[in-house]
Amino acid sequence: MQAVTITLTRHSEPDWLIREALDSLGRQDGAVGEVLFLDQQNDPALAAHCAGLSTDALVFRAVAVPPSGLSEARNRSLEMAAHDIVLFLDSDAVAGPGWAGALAAALAAEEVGVVGGRVVPRWHRPPLILARSPVVLEQYSLVDLGPDTRSCDKVVGANFGLHRSRLGTEARFDTALGRRPGTLLGGEETDLCRRVRALGLDVRYCGAAGVEHQILPERIRFAWLQRRFYYAGISRALQGGRPRPYHGSRAPLRNLWLIPLLPAYALGLMRGWAGKRADG
Repeated sequence: MQAVTITLTRHSEPDWLIREALDSLGRQDGAVGEVLFLDQQNDPALAAHCAGLSTDALVFRAVAVPPSGLSEARNRSLEMAAHDIVLFLDSDAVAGPGWAGALAAALAAEEVGVVGGRVVPRWHRPPLILARSPVVLEQYSLVDLGPDTRSCDKVVGANFGLHRSRLGTEARFDTALGRRPGTLLGGEETDLCRRVRALGLDVRYCGAAGVEHQILPERIRFAWLQRRFYYAGISRALQGGRPRPYHGSRAPLRNLWLIPLLPAYALGLMRGWAGKRADG
């Protein structure tokens, strides 16, 4: 297995959630390289826990960073990374033992720039009936295209990796997109994948690289989904074009559950367009 840099960024998640994510990285089969834990809370206890997971093959390092947003933290990790294969795990995700190896193997192909993996839910209470819509599930960063490896349009931020040297100056995340304190903005991975394809490189999904995304009770509420769709509208306006959901075109009837959330999305879309006009 090629050496990898694995990055995990903490915003305001509880300690136990971060520990589970870090512990899953300590159980990676055959992984060689480093883990960078970027802590926007600068917690000494978590830094000590992180350092205690180091082995001869995989060195864990905690780095305190300002609470400026996920895209900026990821850009910092790309600058600090010691290896060209850089893998990203959300701080509320738990990686399977073969996760890093599967992503690294998929990124070994010379024509590949970005690879995302399977993300399945670990619900901390029963999901809302609206979660029958695949597009709603995607707002929880869930994706399951099966066990195989295949080309795809985009990846989700809970589970993906990139080959830094192949991407060159495009190995970066747009700081106008992505989570920032007080917002649920997204779209930075979709923007990255668009730029990767413009370089002539492939974006792939790898079903063998699986993680569980922990969905806490406060996110299993209609009010949270409204807010999430509102910011999805803003993110789409900032990117331009039209949405390209993973499963939407294959499940039109199940997406009828989207109807109660469409006003929030439309409101966000209008706000995003208004902001772009004001800036331009």
